[in-house]
Amino acid sequence: MLSTLLVTLFLNSLLHVEGSATFQEEYRGDYVPKITDSGFGRQVVAPDTPYVALSGRNSLYFIDTRHDAETAKHIKAQIEHAAMPRSGESLFIDEIAATAELRDATTGKTTFVFDPPYARVLFAKGINKRNPDLKLPEHEPAGSWEVSYDLGSTLTPRALFCSDYGCLSNGDCIQQSNGNCNLCHHYRVDNECGQGLHNAIGICTHGICRKAADTPKETGESDAAYYQRMDKLHWH
Repeated sequence: MLSTLLVTLFLNSLLHVEGSATFQEEYRGDYVPKITDSGFGRQVVAPDTPYVALSGRNSLYFIDTRHDAETAKHIKAQIEHAAMPRSGESLFIDEIAATAELRDATTGKTTFVFDPPYARVLFAKGINKRNPDLKLPEHEPAGSWEVSYDLGSTLTPRALFCSDYGCLSNGDCIQQSNGNCNLCHHYRVDNECGQGLHNAIGICTHGICRKAADTPKETGESDAAYYQRMDKLHWH
């Protein structure tokens, strides 16, 4: 993502669910989801059930059916808003407070606020990168909880990550990655792209790598100096 959804163990511990997970099996196995054309290209459509969420253009995330329907709806909303914001929405993440929300890109009005416990998991990697003192747990990939589908293209495995790109808007990510990254994650200090597909075209192919990649923080370098150096690297 959310190239992988990192919420499996977290959700069960947060919501006090014990034992082995169960899923709506009619939407697994040989199930073929509907496909639609969106502003980001072709994407799968989540079935009309609270227990299956859209987690990427070509992936569905299965929610444990031991949760009641209302809880499952809440989980689904968190996942889908993180994975696929509506057209015209921007994702803003506060790495100090460890919170996240969606805003209308034109008016700046907040359109969706993530529950803090979910935000701390869904965006843990980006938050830790900018505020390592928080040491948020970064859970294992979703594994069997998430299923990816072939959208009928000739896509090949991706070589790098969407987070290697800086951005000012979703359009920057789409343009730089040839459509493989479509979300700009806005942080307090800097921004990075998100939403790499599991089977996306290698990002650094066909001459589309134009942004310099981040370099490690140097010994003794302050956070302010590091972010200033990264800003110059990406935007000047």
